[in-house]
Amino acid sequence: MIGVSDSTVARRIKALEQSLETNLFLRNANGRYEPTDAALQILTHAETIEAGNTAIREISGESVHRISGCVRISSVPIIVNRFLVPSLTALNSLHPNLTIELVPTSDNLDLSKREADLAVRFARPLGGGLRTKAQKLGDVSFAAYAASFISPDLDETLGWITYDEANSDLPQARWLETIATSSERRANLRVADAETGMRAVAEGLGKMLLPRVIASGDPRFRAIEPKGSAEYPDREVWLLSHVDQASRLSITAAKDWLTSLGWE
Repeated sequence: MIGVSDSTVARRIKALEQSLETNLFLRNANGRYEPTDAALQILTHAETIEAGNTAIREISGESVHRISGCVRISSVPIIVNRFLVPSLTALNSLHPNLTIELVPTSDNLDLSKREADLAVRFARPLGGGLRTKAQKLGDVSFAAYAASFISPDLDETLGWITYDEANSDLPQARWLETIATSSERRANLRVADAETGMRAVAEGLGKMLLPRVIASGDPRFRAIEPKGSAEYPDREVWLLSHVDQASRLSITAAKDWLTSLGWE
């Protein structure tokens, strides 16, 4: 990803720590290395130097279409697998030297610790600190779907696939709980994320709320209209970035790509 082996990176970090007489990375309780406060302060200056070097190259005639580097983007699995991956071709064509690292996770990775460069999240962020910038990308609406191979006459016999307790506060989870506690039955399945739910619906294991922007174009699914159901929920989609990386052309290119996608 950066052109050298892991052992080379480790040796160079060790040499830098020795010359600076300070630790730059420490191992946490989970065994992962995290940057120290000193490393984050050094990184800020390093990014400033990188931005200056980039500006010099542009002045000297290097094309902005030769943007390179790696941008790490995190989001929930359904957005990564069903939305970002199919849209990467256009970005690769525009910036062939730019590498995108996609991290499908429901965890809110810490941008201040460089666990991710950009994060695409459902719902408006409540935290992140003064160094985190939030930008709304759009609103994703949900609707009820069943597998297309199942006859519409059997819709009422299908159970509702619901979310597990850890995700019961999600708007679509609350909608499902409301309708599943009425006269309609539950499926013998609970999931932790919409990506798993989508696969389950495609297999005919039940019906569920899915994002319209993804499910409507997939021939495996058929929209249904439950009787007496409440209005379907919407989810806001937000892009989070770190202000210290605003000058990186690779970050700007990735953000432009994300904002250009049709989230509605």
